[in-house]
Amino acid sequence: MATPSKAGSSATDKPSGSGPAGSSAAPSRAAPPPPPPPVIPSSWLLPHEQRWFFVAIFGLIEATKVWDIVSPYFINPDPTWSSSLRVQGPVSATFWALFELFTIYLVSLLRIPMLSPSSQQLVQILFLLAAWNAVCWIVADPGSFWVRVNLFGPPALGAEWYLAWWGPVRKTLWRESAHISGVHHIRLLPHSTATLNPLSLTYCIPPDSSEPLYIPVMFNNSSPDQVSYYVRSLEGSHAGHADTRTIAGSSMKRSTSPKPRLEIELSDSDEDDTSEPAFDPLSALVLHSQSQPQELDVARLPSVKPSDSLALIPRQLESSQSILFLEVHKPSVITLKNVVDKRGDRFHITPHREAVIVECPTGGHFVDDHGGKIIRKGDKAQPAEVRCVGDEEVAKFQARGVAPLKVGWRKKSRDSTESGTIEGIEDEDVVDFETELRHRVSKTHTVPLRLVHDRPGVHTVALTSVTDDLHNTYNPSGHSAEKVFNVISRSSARFDCASPVQLLKDRTATIPVLLDGSGPLPPDLEVEYTHKSPEGKVSTKSLKVSKRVEHIVVSEPGTYTLVDITGQCAGGVMEPSSCMVQMVPLPSADMTVTTLHECAMDVGVTASFDFTGAPPFSIEWSEQRKGGKAVTRSRRFDGFVGEVVLQPDQEGQYTYSFNSLSDRSYSRIKLDKPPIQQTVHPLANVDIVGRPDGPKRQKLYACSGDEVHVDVEAKGAGPLRLNYLKSWLGQSENVTVPIQPGKAKVTVPVPPALSAESGASGKLSIVLLSIEDGNGCVRKLPAPTVEVDINRQKPTVRFAKSDKVVITEGEVAKVPLRLTGTGPWEVYYSLNGGKEKRVVMRDANNNLSLDGKGVYRITKVKDAICPGVVLESSSTFEVDFKPRPEVALVQSSAIKQTGGVHRHKGLCAGEEDQVGFRFKGEAPFELGYKYSRGSHTGRHILKSAQDVGVLHLATEPGRHRYEFSELKDSNYAQTPVSFSLEHEVHSRPSVSFVRPNSKPICLDSALHGDARIRLQGKAPWSLTLSVRKPASASATEYTLTLQDPEWVLDLPDHVAEEIGRHEVSILKLEDASGCEWEVHEQDRLSTVVDVVESARIVAVNNVEDLCVGDRLDFLLQGKAPWTIRYEWLGREYQDTSSASRFSRVAEEQGRFSVKSVALKDNQCKREITDLVRRVHPLPSVRIEDGLKQLREGDDPAAFAVTFTGTPPFSFTYTRSEVIGGKSRVVETQTVTDIWTESYTISSSQPGDYEVTSVADKFCRYPPIRGKDP
Repeated sequence: MATPSKAGSSATDKPSGSGPAGSSAAPSRAAPPPPPPPVIPSSWLLPHEQRWFFVAIFGLIEATKVWDIVSPYFINPDPTWSSSLRVQGPVSATFWALFELFTIYLVSLLRIPMLSPSSQQLVQILFLLAAWNAVCWIVADPGSFWVRVNLFGPPALGAEWYLAWWGPVRKTLWRESAHISGVHHIRLLPHSTATLNPLSLTYCIPPDSSEPLYIPVMFNNSSPDQVSYYVRSLEGSHAGHADTRTIAGSSMKRSTSPKPRLEIELSDSDEDDTSEPAFDPLSALVLHSQSQPQELDVARLPSVKPSDSLALIPRQLESSQSILFLEVHKPSVITLKNVVDKRGDRFHITPHREAVIVECPTGGHFVDDHGGKIIRKGDKAQPAEVRCVGDEEVAKFQARGVAPLKVGWRKKSRDSTESGTIEGIEDEDVVDFETELRHRVSKTHTVPLRLVHDRPGVHTVALTSVTDDLHNTYNPSGHSAEKVFNVISRSSARFDCASPVQLLKDRTATIPVLLDGSGPLPPDLEVEYTHKSPEGKVSTKSLKVSKRVEHIVVSEPGTYTLVDITGQCAGGVMEPSSCMVQMVPLPSADMTVTTLHECAMDVGVTASFDFTGAPPFSIEWSEQRKGGKAVTRSRRFDGFVGEVVLQPDQEGQYTYSFNSLSDRSYSRIKLDKPPIQQTVHPLANVDIVGRPDGPKRQKLYACSGDEVHVDVEAKGAGPLRLNYLKSWLGQSENVTVPIQPGKAKVTVPVPPALSAESGASGKLSIVLLSIEDGNGCVRKLPAPTVEVDINRQKPTVRFAKSDKVVITEGEVAKVPLRLTGTGPWEVYYSLNGGKEKRVVMRDANNNLSLDGKGVYRITKVKDAICPGVVLESSSTFEVDFKPRPEVALVQSSAIKQTGGVHRHKGLCAGEEDQVGFRFKGEAPFELGYKYSRGSHTGRHILKSAQDVGVLHLATEPGRHRYEFSELKDSNYAQTPVSFSLEHEVHSRPSVSFVRPNSKPICLDSALHGDARIRLQGKAPWSLTLSVRKPASASATEYTLTLQDPEWVLDLPDHVAEEIGRHEVSILKLEDASGCEWEVHEQDRLSTVVDVVESARIVAVNNVEDLCVGDRLDFLLQGKAPWTIRYEWLGREYQDTSSASRFSRVAEEQGRFSVKSVALKDNQCKREITDLVRRVHPLPSVRIEDGLKQLREGDDPAAFAVTFTGTPPFSFTYTRSEVIGGKSRVVETQTVTDIWTESYTISSSQPGDYEVTSVADKFCRYPPIRGKDP
């Protein structure tokens, strides 16, 4: 090693010393340029000092790296910053090689002499560094290195496979003795597992689907040969029925569907999704959740449909995992029972796994209830059902699925759309909860839907969705899922009669009848009315109505009154409901002839007329001069009096004949007046104060009195006499009264026929005819007129209909009133005979707002002018309140009531139970309650669309309380209630070995040790243990009743009759709550108790003559350590041995006798009376070579050990395992008293089994080479 180093040094130093010599030897050649100086100036550090500095730093780094690699083999060092960079794999080895190369490259940039390698040298250095770091990797982790490089075998066998080569190699190199030979290998293969429904999804089958559903089963480490599974039906009356099915693994379905594309987003963004929709959205959700499990709760996904079932498998399967499918055709619950492979080995079934296949929700169609018989509506289009505004009804529909169901609905018309959801559709039977699968069985529910028809038009009510408890949604379609209503307004009738209708003699008249509302009318609407003649005779008639305005044709005078309106969607009768028809009398005229004269000459005549009838009047007369032709003339008068001045232009005798009279109603009525002869004869004047161009109008009412006052202003020489004409109802009267000149008031009495007492209505006309002064001169007046409208009808009030209405508390009932008279009106009413209340109405058909409960009575009424009359027949109206909702908890054997507190008997954690409620009122109902568990409280609402509600009790361990405080139904938003429900959920008990057994027991003694079991739950506990003997598949069970939460292993009834490792396992646990135990992952459910023979010492050789140099060898039986008391050369000794071998060198002749032997702490002590041993030939043993592979649960492996020598034989063998890349002995066993030449070892523990010593009747090999005692 030193010689190359010197050579290298000489080669390196030679160029630096031969520069000048080369120059003098070859003067003709140019000298090479000198190398560049170092980057670090030599004034700071000389070149050799720079070399030592950087070499020291690099050496320190390498020394630290080597120490971090080898130190774990000698000590257990604390972690440091450098140990985290320890070479322990290919990545770290590569990192170190590149780091060291980069460091050398950086140092070369400093141009330090002898530390500046060229590029070619850097490549060579890279290979050296790679080899160096590979060596470091081998030293640090040899198992990992050989597995990585895969030199000799498959990497799946791990480092144990490679280290197993060491045994044969070692024996070949060292040529071990043939007295002990053979190695038997036992390898524990990973157990095979079968997991049903690995994604924990639920499944659903459409009721009429012929396509099967496929349930995935994930197998690990092996392929199944036969699969047995339980099928519990979820179909109707067969629900809960279970059977077992078996299928061959080769016939199970394999997935051939492509992986679904992830084309959806799990976000709340409202932006439009323009991407292509996924073919399988449910699969995409599941696969997306595997990469981001925190974003999706699988329990909230809908069930898998048959079309999706083959695509839903875990996304990333390991190489040892495979997926096969079970084919299912009906709703059921699938659980695995047993899976075996071709070798007959059983798979480990993943516990608490099941596949729930329910029936997909269906229904959503309306049905008819005919006396309890449900008839489904056909799917053909039906005509719209006619309803009236204000009608209410309850439509029923059916929905099928796993309760609780949720049904969506939509009500659509031409200009509006409403939608809602009916929740809480549960089974009505809430008492019987014995069936475990009840909440998974699909059932058909008949559900009421309350409909209110409040707007006219065509409305379509459709069921849009049916959603079950597993988030599956079915969207109904077709005509059976919708109902169409034609809602018609209620029509009310009234007269369009502002004034009395005038009827002409021998003719007819019409009274308009108006019907309120809009839209078409039903065909069968009819109005009923009465006719009361002036003589008092009453008759009833009816009129069919087909349009909004109809006319009653009348031919008789009297009062016509609307009584009722009948037919579909009929309303009421509104005001005005009465109309008066008056017979118009024929016009008439009274004629007065006055001679016109001035002083003593007659200048003509004046014909004055007093008319009765309806102005304007027209009179026609003929004028004939004696001897001349008759001329017809006419004159029109706008008032009730008229005057014709007949002053002919020529002298003669004139005859005037008045022929006919016409008014507004009649024409050319013949007058029977005698002809008059024309004869010849400053006048007073009077006029009405404030008179307009036409007649002055006044009004009289029922409370106005029986006189009319006319203000006049008169001029002339007194005394004056005023002549006026009053006419009424076809009658007239001429009256002359004295008046004074100037302004005066003329009082005109009302005729008895129109007096206040008579109650009659009509018109009174007052016409001023003439005035006479004190000289006797009379002046005809231009007929100034006062027209008086007399309405003696008293105002009335009544309820439109004396009825009873039921409202909710706090609601206001709008009750229509019917008023007659002149508005506004003051209406007084009382409640239950109490204090009167006053309200002012401005509409004859106004509404009275009532908000109290009881009988309302109208007491009096007054219009704008007069007090009125209350119509007693319709003066009362009753208002009642709808009952408030009620709720009661359904009693069962599991619930006891104490006052307002209901207590449930309790549940075990994970169990489910329900409590039912009976509601009274108008569905749907909402029951509000406060839920509390410990310090956690919160408010919740229980919804129910029916008269029965179901509350699912909490299943978390602890005490739970539900305080119910308020109830809501369709009528009342809040009704206080006060009761509570309490129940306790008991935690399931658990048990585990908190300390494994470390204390061996002696053969044939009771089973007890220091293993400690800790129990959780409610005392006392019932604990069932099993004890399995070594190399035995059968076990003995023991059931103990324990009061303390900790128990030390003690089974006095079990006697250990065999040597070996006895396995004690926990099988079952129950506590005082009756709940079965729950196994946690961290629970240790078994321990091992080593049963050893009572302490015994046997000599390896039974002869007294020993071989020279041999030792007195003894084998100790039992479990180490042993205490041996013996006598040697007449002196007693006591030694403690931890090995199964005890020896003394037979260096001299003497008697060696063993007195006693005991185990640790003087256990299993055995007294020895005679034991003398001598040296004899050495025995040999061979253990069967081979390799056996076991899985957990397999029977133990058995392999033979053969002996050569004289029986009985004894031997010691070890079991070694690879720990941390190194083979270490983990167990040592000694077997004695073997009288045959072969012995079978049975074990299920993995490792390499080798015999370390053997003894026959006389000798032992290898000899025990120990120190003298």
